[in-house]
Amino acid sequence: MNKHRGRRGRRPMASRRRSGRRTAALLLGAAFTAAVAFSIAYLPHVLGISGRSASLRRSPARSALRSPQSQHPSTHPTQSVLAKQRPAPLPQSVLLSVPAQSQLPQLPDGCEMTSLSMMLTAMHHPVSKMWLAAHMPLAKAQLIEGANGLPKYWGDPNVGFVGDVYSSADGYGIYHGPVARFLDSIVPGAAVDLTDKPFSVDLASVAAGRPVMLWTTATFQPTDDWVTWESPQGPIRATFEEHVVLLVGYNATQLFINNPLNGEKAEAVNKSDFLQAWHQLGDQAVTYRLPVGVRRRIPAS
Repeated sequence: MNKHRGRRGRRPMASRRRSGRRTAALLLGAAFTAAVAFSIAYLPHVLGISGRSASLRRSPARSALRSPQSQHPSTHPTQSVLAKQRPAPLPQSVLLSVPAQSQLPQLPDGCEMTSLSMMLTAMHHPVSKMWLAAHMPLAKAQLIEGANGLPKYWGDPNVGFVGDVYSSADGYGIYHGPVARFLDSIVPGAAVDLTDKPFSVDLASVAAGRPVMLWTTATFQPTDDWVTWESPQGPIRATFEEHVVLLVGYNATQLFINNPLNGEKAEAVNKSDFLQAWHQLGDQAVTYRLPVGVRRRIPAS
């Protein structure tokens, strides 16, 4: 018998014990590795999260890049919120019923206060045009005429009424800013100044049941009759065709106004021509909201 072969074929007992311990350790290590692998693969599912989600949660930046919302922009929550905020389409036509008033004969230059009186009636806070004319803010600069008979120095309609509201010869008017503040002094928090807003915003107000005061011309067409005078606040470019009406309705080609100059209710005017004149007067517009729990500060008449 080859001794070398015999020794290799039958190892001593101590050597076999050491080999058995190594084998057991290797098997135990393999079992532990398998258990760890199993935990990594399946434990997140048991806890209700995916392995991908678990890894993304450790990295907010990666989560932002790989989240389902970023992969599918059409389902992004922000877009759904914006969709809900989009205004509903305007009705094709609207006509409100607001009692009409005439500025004549008492207030030859009182189109603003007569229109405001009509709007206050629509608010269920009626106030007479005469009370409004007597209490409205004034621009008290004295009129100085030039050699051509036109104003050389006068008041600023952005401050208050310029001239004499009771006279057809010595009055001009008042603009949106002081009118809105005057309305707020009557019904606190009620005024909504829509000046410089798109005209669609004015139409939306009417569609919601709230008429709008608009500054335009007496002919409801653009004008080339302009004059400039100095005021304490600076130069004023104005037209004596300035006029204010109450917008109460519209359709595709027409606007419907309560016209204080003739007292007509829902007078139909050409929309395109009217808007050109409105733009010339600075896109001025004033309407209202109805503050909850606020009472007016003045008597009803």
